[in-house]
Amino acid sequence: MNVLLEGIQSVASNPQVFLVMIFGIFFGIIFGCIPGLTATLGVILLIPVTYSMDPILGISMLISIYVGGISGGLITATLLNIPGTPSSIFTCWDAYPMAKGGKPGLALSIGVFASLIGGIFSALALILIAPQLAKFGLMFGNWEFFGLAFLAMCVVAVTTEGDTLKNYIGLTFGLILGAIGIDSITGLERLTFGSWQLTSGISSTALMMGLYAIGEIMSQTSELGSIKEPISIKDMTFKPPIKELKGAWRTMLTGSIVGTFVGILPAVGQQTAALMTYNEAKGRSKEPEKFGTGYAEGIVASEASNNAVCGGAIIPLITLGIPGDMTTAALIGGLMIHGLQPGPLLFKTDANIVGAIMVVYLLSNIIMYFMELGLMRAFVRMINVPKSILFPTIILSCIMGSLTLNNRVFDVWVLIAFGVIGFLFMKSKVPLSPIIMGFLMGPLLEKNFRRAIISANGNFGDILNRPIACILVLAGFMFVIWPLLSRLFSKKGKVMKA
Repeated sequence: MNVLLEGIQSVASNPQVFLVMIFGIFFGIIFGCIPGLTATLGVILLIPVTYSMDPILGISMLISIYVGGISGGLITATLLNIPGTPSSIFTCWDAYPMAKGGKPGLALSIGVFASLIGGIFSALALILIAPQLAKFGLMFGNWEFFGLAFLAMCVVAVTTEGDTLKNYIGLTFGLILGAIGIDSITGLERLTFGSWQLTSGISSTALMMGLYAIGEIMSQTSELGSIKEPISIKDMTFKPPIKELKGAWRTMLTGSIVGTFVGILPAVGQQTAALMTYNEAKGRSKEPEKFGTGYAEGIVASEASNNAVCGGAIIPLITLGIPGDMTTAALIGGLMIHGLQPGPLLFKTDANIVGAIMVVYLLSNIIMYFMELGLMRAFVRMINVPKSILFPTIILSCIMGSLTLNNRVFDVWVLIAFGVIGFLFMKSKVPLSPIIMGFLMGPLLEKNFRRAIISANGNFGDILNRPIACILVLAGFMFVIWPLLSRLFSKKGKVMKA
């Protein structure tokens, strides 16, 4: 409660926080509703902007973008059958048929209301669970943090959508990138190839901007000349569509619980939560044939769960220093440029920051509901902005952001280089999230492993004296081995039946 009260005081005593939140949510919804732009990209682009801000203002802006971006994806999913963000892909299944059937306003209202409920539920979970998890995190030593980073990377490699081998390729590439620079243990240069510019490592902001923003723009340049049919919609109402949600309340609660839990797991993401909730609701329903035809419960299942992931993903970020999804991975950079180290000690050293994060996340969901419905017509117009205008603006923002953060022209070249690399990876269908997680988690894993080995005089068996670390490492191995065992058993079963 002390942490929460400090957060309320920090937010309430600074009216600028509310202005920053309004701007952040508006900006996030724009990035969410335009296909190809995501909440992650929106956060990455504005990290340099927050550098000159007060830490609470800066973090408030980034969290608000996160909330607005995840919810904003439902707009194009509903109206165009194109998910504005990857998390809204399952919203298309029922929201678009409902909109096509002459009820676009109703479909949008249901989606935004479900987003609100999922977000508020995860905000309460953040307030109640995070302090307890932080106390648990204080028990962690070098072996435990090594095990946690190892588990996070194993989860990413196995659960990221796509070919598992390509996931491992991306993860390995990220680990190599994370090793560039000065060795934190010995102080020696590694993988710098004689370039003094690389001694400080690769800028995480330039890398993420390049992979996501420039790479995505390059992959969409073929669509610059395409002509789109303009979309319009009538005014929305702030009244929740209670009558249309009969029988969907249980799904809304289930989606909120599943989304929060999935968010706590490192890098599993919104898509997994939405799919789990959608399948559960369809399997439990007495009328499963209605799913996919414009059914309100299908919209609720997707939107409540993918927005609940946001609050769940912030929990391991502020308590253990482990991102719950790709956007919170970007938020780590936002915290670090303000001199804040995510982890259990954050509750002791900067309790007001932690409390502000809790309060801002809760308020952002409420503001998002009224802003998204009230300005829906404006956001729909954003969909109609020609990409020939939009893309140059984003590229200019990326260049300015990379240049001003460290005042190094070298970071602009890093941005361009990783834009090309990101484009090639997209064409090769190598996912980008394992690269980012390897880049961020690799140094954490290596540093804690080497410290633990040094303190144990080179005896790896010392990990057996740390039960939490053993459980985390075994869980990581199980994530890697289990899919292989499942395939082996399924093949044996087919042979026996034959």
